[in-house]
Amino acid sequence: MGPKRHFLPLLLLFTISAFFLLFLHSYFSTSSPNPNPNFINSLKNPIPKSPNFTFIIKVLAFNRLDSLSRCLRSLAAADYLSDPVHLHIHIDHFASSNNDSLQLDRNLGSSHRILEFVDEFEWRFGEKLVHYRTGNAGLQAQWLEAWWPSSDNEFAFVVEDDLEVSPLYYRFIRSLIVNFYYNASNYSPYIFGASLQRPRFVPGKHGNKIKLDDNARLFLYQLVGTWGQLLFPKPWKEFRLWYDIHKAKGIKPFLEGMVTTGWYKKMGERIWTPWFIKFIHSRGYFNIYTNFLHERALSVSHRDAGVNYGKTAGPDSHLLDEKVLPGRVVISDAELGSVLYGVQNQKTIILVSLFGVSEPVTRNLLCHFERLNIWNYIFMGPESDFLLDLSRRGHPVINADKFLNSVRAYKSMHLKILMQS
Repeated sequence: MGPKRHFLPLLLLFTISAFFLLFLHSYFSTSSPNPNPNFINSLKNPIPKSPNFTFIIKVLAFNRLDSLSRCLRSLAAADYLSDPVHLHIHIDHFASSNNDSLQLDRNLGSSHRILEFVDEFEWRFGEKLVHYRTGNAGLQAQWLEAWWPSSDNEFAFVVEDDLEVSPLYYRFIRSLIVNFYYNASNYSPYIFGASLQRPRFVPGKHGNKIKLDDNARLFLYQLVGTWGQLLFPKPWKEFRLWYDIHKAKGIKPFLEGMVTTGWYKKMGERIWTPWFIKFIHSRGYFNIYTNFLHERALSVSHRDAGVNYGKTAGPDSHLLDEKVLPGRVVISDAELGSVLYGVQNQKTIILVSLFGVSEPVTRNLLCHFERLNIWNYIFMGPESDFLLDLSRRGHPVINADKFLNSVRAYKSMHLKILMQS
C-alpha cells in the first residue's frame, strides 16, 4: 500500500532534496561559471512599465510544411508575459510550372497541407491572420510587402519559416523596445531595430569572421539580420519610400566592397537585403546585435533547402535556453536535473507544494514572486490541468504522482539487479 496522500509532500521533499544535493555536488565540481550571468539576470529582472505598443510576428512561408511547423511551435512556446502578441502568416504561392500536371498536383497538395495546418494551429496570445497569395511573389516581395506600420507604436518581428526561436526571445525583444525606443536617454533615431541571429562574418568580399569583445553582450552594426529581425516603425517606413524612389529611377543597390553587390548581380530582384543594406549605409543607420558565447543565439535558422540554399545546410548556432522550457513537466528523476540546472542560479531552490492549495492562492503567490524578483522555485503537485497550464506558461513543475512512480520503479529495478547478482 502506498503512502497516504498527505505524506506525499514530505516524501517528495526528502527524495528531491537528496537528488538536489547530489546535483549540486556534481554541478559545482565539474561545470564552468555561467558565461553570460548579466544577460540571464537582466531577463529575470522585472520588465519596466512601457507605453502601450503593438507587437506583430510576421512569418514568411512558402512550401516547407515541416519547417513552418517547427517555426510556429517554437514561437508558441515563448514567454509573452501576458502581452497581446499578434501572428501574421504570409504564404507565398508556387510558381507556374510548364504544363506539368504531375508537378502541379504536387504543388497544390503541398499548399493545401500548409493551409490546413495553419488554419488548425492555435495561437492563444492575440490575433492570427493568414495571407495566402494568388501568385508567386518571391522572397523580396514577401519581406517588403509584409508590413506597413499603422502607427509609430507598432513593431514587427519578421521570421522566415526555417527559423526557430528561443523561449526567451520575446522577453529580450520587449526589453530592447522599452529601453532603446521608449527610453529617451537611450533612444537614437539611427537605430532601426535588432537582430537575434548570431553575427558571424563581416559581409565584405572576403567574408572575414567578425571579432568581438567577449564581455560585450550588445553592439551596433550596419547590417540587417534576416534570421529573426525586429523592425522599428519609422526607419522601415523611410526605407520603403527610399526603395520606391530608387527602384522607379532604375538606381541599383550596389555598395562598393560588399558581398551583397555580388549577390544582387547574380540573383537580382529575388533578394531584398542589398536594397536595405544600401539604404542603412546611406543613412548611417545601425542594427542592435547580440553576442552570446559558445555560438548561441535567440534565433537560429536551420537553413533548409529553398531560395537561399540549394540543399539543407543545418543550423550554424545553438539556441540560447537557460530557462525551464514551457510545457515541460518533470515526471522522473532523469528529467529533474535539467530543471534544477535552469533554476539554480541563486544556489537555493524553493520547493512549493500545491497539495490542497487553490488556483487563486497559487496565482497570487506567483504575483508576489514576480514582484520580489524570485525565480528559483519549483511547483510540486498532483496531476491536474492547472499543473499542466503552469508548465505551459514556463513555470518549473513536478508531477508528484508520476515522479513517485518513477522513483518506485527505479528502486524495484535496482533491487532486482542486486538480487540477481
